[in-house]
Amino acid sequence: MSALKKYAASGAIALSPEAQAAAMEAAADAMRSGGGGGDAVEFVSFSGKSGDITYGRDRAPLDEDQIYLLDSQSFVVGWVCWANSSPISRHEWSIFEPSNAVRASDLEDHGPYRKSSDGWQSMSGFGFMSDGGETKFKFTTNSKSGKNAVSDLLEEVAARQRAGEPSYPLFRFTSERFLAQGEWNYKPAFLIDDWVTEDEAEAFAAGEAEAEVEEVEEVQPARTRRTARK
Repeated sequence: MSALKKYAASGAIALSPEAQAAAMEAAADAMRSGGGGGDAVEFVSFSGKSGDITYGRDRAPLDEDQIYLLDSQSFVVGWVCWANSSPISRHEWSIFEPSNAVRASDLEDHGPYRKSSDGWQSMSGFGFMSDGGETKFKFTTNSKSGKNAVSDLLEEVAARQRAGEPSYPLFRFTSERFLAQGEWNYKPAFLIDDWVTEDEAEAFAAGEAEAEVEEVEEVQPARTRRTARK
């Protein structure tokens, strides 16, 4: 099994008994280790107030100049319940498994809620990895600006798939400042470096894409990894 397919199987998607077993094993490992190492997934946090992007228990800064691979099959949607500025419950499912969706009317009541921001909110997100699959990440968001950014990315992936074009994005995870109701806030921004085929994505996931990158870097700026497709 390729590195990319192993990643998909250990994420939120369970399309077969084998994939379900792999996901359960990965989750059990993450529970024992507390995150990080092996096949565990590092969860990414985004601050709409400061624009800080961190991951893991220690809230290490995410490298905004690093190129990451997004798995086009990893998009998820769901619900997250907040109370006193902390998430207390969530329901999540793959967009490819709508039969697992939880209706708003079926969400359990965790009230009473003390703040207007408390309670259930819709969320969306996706999984991604660093070069060679060395570190696997997952990002979810329930902010309006964050969900819009994820939605825009999903629509672009879908349009490229429908057109038969390379649809696996290599991207940089950064932030964008915007003004809302007289206050400056930040929203996540996914800057596409290139779109690659499934074979190229698997090469990236396996750490086999570096040789090609080095050949291109001789004639292109340092921050462009390969010839951009249009």
